[in-house]
Amino acid sequence: MMRRKKFFFSVLAGLLLVLWLWYSAVSYKPYFHVVFFNVGEADSSLIFFDDGAKMLVDCGRNRAVMSKLGQYLPWFDNRIDYLLISHFDSDHYGGCAEVFKKYDVAKVISNGDTKPDDEFWQIWKDYLDREGAEEIIPYAGDVLNFGSAQIDFLVPSATATLAVKQTDNNHSVVFKLISPSSTFLFMGDAENSLETALLDTFCGTSTVGGVSCPELKADYLKVGHHGSDSSSGEDFLSAVNPLNAIISVGNNSYGHPSLRVLKKLERANIDIWRTDQMSDIIVK
Repeated sequence: MMRRKKFFFSVLAGLLLVLWLWYSAVSYKPYFHVVFFNVGEADSSLIFFDDGAKMLVDCGRNRAVMSKLGQYLPWFDNRIDYLLISHFDSDHYGGCAEVFKKYDVAKVISNGDTKPDDEFWQIWKDYLDREGAEEIIPYAGDVLNFGSAQIDFLVPSATATLAVKQTDNNHSVVFKLISPSSTFLFMGDAENSLETALLDTFCGTSTVGGVSCPELKADYLKVGHHGSDSSSGEDFLSAVNPLNAIISVGNNSYGHPSLRVLKKLERANIDIWRTDQMSDIIVK
């Protein structure tokens, strides 16, 4: 009798689990929100669109991104529609090969740079080739639409990139995410010289006297280069005029985020949100 009861309850528990999994799958409704992952001294964010599409922006340095994806993606969802790599520094694409191992990645967006002499880049390229994802190199003026939201690409731009010091950081893909409720400016590791080029390209002299620039204006600024003092110039902050500045940062020996940058943000009355202090940051 006892064995029958145990068997009955085991079967019942299994059926309830199956029903719960089925219900969670059919009742899932996508909605727009952005999660800025706490992946240490690295960068990774996940954008959920209300049409069901998802974009992973950078993959952090290592496997830490996998636990974050497992935490925020539904159990039945193993697809990432877009993987955007801002630039090929290890703290931005180091975990991307791991993402390919588990998730079906449809399209990959990057600045098109190659590092054939870099062993890690060769590993990444091998996984990319095996994945068979469509590769996209965006240019300024390109737009992607997702339900009620859109992404406007600002860099790479011939005008901007030719005007700056040629570094990996200044090859970052810079884009503006626009939703009905809020706007975001993602800067990758862009430095002051690229910020100035963006001002010249999109704003001209409109920032003189602190007048905002509509093309760069955003509610949320994903601060460039983890809050390094090589980024976030005062004129640029004035043009963007964000309500909140999000800094992806962890324990490091680089002095990130710079005290100078933090003071600039404070003087501009911009709320500072840091992943090392707040962990994952979710904006809806």
